[in-house]
Amino acid sequence: MTESSEKAPRRPDAERTKRDIMRVAITEFAENGLAGARVDAIAANTQSTKRMIYYYFGSKEGLYLTVLEGAYRDIRSSEADLALHRLSPVEAMRRLVEASVDHHDNNPDFVRLVCSENIHHGRYVKQLPTIRGLNVSVIDALRDIVARGRDEGVFTREVNILDLHLLISAVAF
Repeated sequence: MTESSEKAPRRPDAERTKRDIMRVAITEFAENGLAGARVDAIAANTQSTKRMIYYYFGSKEGLYLTVLEGAYRDIRSSEADLALHRLSPVEAMRRLVEASVDHHDNNPDFVRLVCSENIHHGRYVKQLPTIRGLNVSVIDALRDIVARGRDEGVFTREVNILDLHLLISAVAF
């Protein structure tokens, strides 16, 4: 083998490493919860080490919080892509509910993470400083849909927007 045909050593790529860790950690936490998840298992299934996991995320809990935030960021991002403001209120509501059901169906690890977090009364998700900002987008979208629907006379009942969001999430589960 000549010098030029030898493979160059793989360069460290922090973002790729973090994504790889996150991909494996989502499944590990979804299957085992925070208490049962093992950093050793995550390291063994990535091209990383426990030391790198702790370097990037600080602790197992820090990794779990990052996984939770990413899971919520993903669903909120998919909702934002729906451009609900361009649809009639009825169609916007239908599309939001369908998208929620589809997201839950296509992301069983998200469902497991949320169930685990619900068992712990939201103990960890409450620690995320970004969670309120992430979730306000869907609440604002629902508020807009309902207000437009009431203005057009297609929605006639008063509704608590947080309860409506909870109902949509429950149906999607």
